[in-house]
Amino acid sequence: MKNFVNKQWPILLVYFGILISLAVVVFVDFRSGAILLSLNVLLAFLFRLRLPDSKAGWLRIRRRRIDLTVLATLGILLFILALVVPQGSK
Repeated sequence: MKNFVNKQWPILLVYFGILISLAVVVFVDFRSGAILLSLNVLLAFLFRLRLPDSKAGWLRIRRRRIDLTVLATLGILLFILALVVPQGSK
C-alpha cells in the first residue's frame, strides 16, 4: 500500500481535491465548489507538466502534449463556466 501511494501521489492528491470540491458544491455553494474543481484540474495539469513520465503515475494517460492540452482546456473552461453561472438565491 505504501509503495502504491508513493507511486500514485499526484493523482491521489487530485482525487482528494475533487472530493473536497464536490463536498463544497453539495454543502456550501455551487460556484465555490466549481471553482475548486477547476483548480484541481489545473493542479493535475501542473503535475503532468512538471513531473517526468516515470513520476506522473496515472496522470500519464496519453502522450504528454495530449494530456496537457486536455487538462488545460478542461480546467480553463470549467473555471470560466464557474464564474459565468449566475449566483443562486438563498
